[in-house]
Amino acid sequence: MTLTTVRILGWLVIAHGLSHAALPMRGSLAPLSYGDWAPAALYSGSIIGFVAAGLGLLGMRPFERVISPLMVLASAWSLVAIVCLGDPGLWFGAVSDLTLLLVGLWRGYAGWPAHPSHGRGWHAAALAGGVCLVAYVGIAALSYPASRTWGSTREEIAMALPGDNQHRDAALELQHAVTIDAPPEDVWGWLAQLGHDRAGFYSYDWLERAFGVNIHNVREVRPEWQSIKAGDVVHATQPGYMGGLFGEHPGWTVNAVTPERTLILDQWGTFALEPAADQRTRFIIRSTMSNRQIPVWASALNLFAFQMPHYIMQRRMMLTIKELAEERYAERRQHVTN
Repeated sequence: MTLTTVRILGWLVIAHGLSHAALPMRGSLAPLSYGDWAPAALYSGSIIGFVAAGLGLLGMRPFERVISPLMVLASAWSLVAIVCLGDPGLWFGAVSDLTLLLVGLWRGYAGWPAHPSHGRGWHAAALAGGVCLVAYVGIAALSYPASRTWGSTREEIAMALPGDNQHRDAALELQHAVTIDAPPEDVWGWLAQLGHDRAGFYSYDWLERAFGVNIHNVREVRPEWQSIKAGDVVHATQPGYMGGLFGEHPGWTVNAVTPERTLILDQWGTFALEPAADQRTRFIIRSTMSNRQIPVWASALNLFAFQMPHYIMQRRMMLTIKELAEERYAERRQHVTN
């Protein structure tokens, strides 16, 4: 086996590892509230093992020293995951697993060709990049079953919300929720003014600006931004962002509005304010994340390039709205008391 063949195999093994994103993206992993951690551990272990083995095949130490054990273990976990989760459309993945399992066993005895040595600087940079890649895909994969339902209860995941599809599938949804110590009327004002050209999105605007989105969050409710109705567009960026790659003025069309209760944005989902006891509100955002026919390559792109950043940004948005609404409610109560 030549070094060129080994390097090609390395890229293929990494791609095979990332392709396991098809399991959650096609709905094979039910929301965590309905299941346990075993399926998530199986598919996450497969992803981590294959990506690390692939990096070893590309010559990155210390992964280079454990290529065969990683490949054998990842293949075994992957086969178990595919069989247990029962997606017949992934038969090619199972064949690939069996092939890599046999290759790993074979080369475990025969050994792998040695890669030439490189300078310390190159080695350090490659090692740092490889470790970061393994850590990122591992965290994204393993945390996904929990991050997809962050803050939600089992009952909330099961209940119907405005904007649900007629035949909704909870296994293909994201749902995040938080309790706000304020009634819905003190929360709604912040939702009504979402948008790049309005109050922003209450998330990490410095990070959004780092990606070229000229956005600055506003921490006050402004009367001129309180009007929102079906057909309006909640703009995501400034016009012509990235040369118009995502459209002239990217955003989400408002499908429906029920003041102080629901805001439904096309391609984002339902923002629901559910009144709770003691003048509290359950703030819920439910989105459809994928479909059962999504291509394998798109599954990997969805999970690793979109879902984790989306969770980080949306969680920050919800917590900021919670903070702002609670402050406003406290100020209103203080004003009434005085």
